[in-house]
Amino acid sequence: MQLNKYGKLAKRYLEEYKPFKFQNLIIDGSIMDYLYDFQNHLNIYANLIEIELKKKYPMTSDRNSFWEQVKYINMIQEMVDEFVKEEIKLV
Repeated sequence: MQLNKYGKLAKRYLEEYKPFKFQNLIIDGSIMDYLYDFQNHLNIYANLIEIELKKKYPMTSDRNSFWEQVKYINMIQEMVDEFVKEEIKLV
């Protein structure tokens, strides 16, 4: 099993901002279990945020336009990523 985008962000955050905790997790051999658990939490959180954002910002009336759909999906994903980056600080 590999870390996804959110797992990698959490790992990078730990390395940069919580090096002592990161080193302790490496030393006791639980770093990957910790990151997988936190990644799972972040995935669930991201899905919930995405649902709420789609409710708050529904798709425009131009649903037939492929590019409008792409822009909408990208906008929602960028917003979700910003929420997840804030949640990562709880690692």
